[in-house]
Amino acid sequence: MRWLPGINHPAGRLIVAAGLLLLIAGCAKKPWQEDLGPDQGKAAGQVFRTMQQRDSACLPCLDGDAVVSLENHLETKSLSGYLQCRQPASVKFIASNPLGQPLFALATDGIRFTSLDTMKRTALSGGLDSYALLHDIPPAFFSGSWGEWLSGRVDQEPQEGLVFRTDRQARGTWVSFTAGEGEKKTTTHLLIDTGRSLLLARTLEDAGGRILAEINYGEWQEIGGCPQPALVTMNRLAFGGQISLRLTGIQADELCGPRDFVLRIPPGYTRNLLP
Repeated sequence: MRWLPGINHPAGRLIVAAGLLLLIAGCAKKPWQEDLGPDQGKAAGQVFRTMQQRDSACLPCLDGDAVVSLENHLETKSLSGYLQCRQPASVKFIASNPLGQPLFALATDGIRFTSLDTMKRTALSGGLDSYALLHDIPPAFFSGSWGEWLSGRVDQEPQEGLVFRTDRQARGTWVSFTAGEGEKKTTTHLLIDTGRSLLLARTLEDAGGRILAEINYGEWQEIGGCPQPALVTMNRLAFGGQISLRLTGIQADELCGPRDFVLRIPPGYTRNLLP
């Protein structure tokens, strides 16, 4: 086992997503439909901006116990451990065995990462773009704000040209916008429950319209005065499979900093570097 593992290795897919359904079905119908009328669109826009303001005032750090499960057409694998996030894009996951001993760890600031394999005593560090290129993962999949994605918060970056659409199943309103350039250009579609001001789902498309991931949020709780999902499910992944994250003992604070997302490489570990 090497770190980060190859994309066909179950643990590799798990840690990538938390830092990270079946193979993407290109013919599947997209859930958003026609644009809302001017009055409905204006009302939905007001709710969306209110959600942005609320989420921007939430505490930036979250942590808790995590169970990460990967399901593909052959099997389901689960890992238990500790997850910590810092807005907008820092994530740390430490997986442990049933005795509480660490098996591996991964930390990223959204640009670079370090991972440790305690059994092999190896470490891997480098850029997320390099890892994506090495394992044929769309770079746009790693370029997002994973802190927001895992905490169910709406995007805080300024958006121009917002589009508001109805949902095929009448679950809520879709808010769509485009960001990034080149191979990292993505269109984000947010399904919001305007009555409860909650984010139900987030769908990511690349510049060619291919769906990279669909992230669904459920089992909402109030943590630190803000809504937080205890269940996050990622499906329609561009590289196949489904990943679910279940959180317990969630806490929010403002005390974590960049150093909390730097893994110290123990003496004697073999170091491997990516650009």
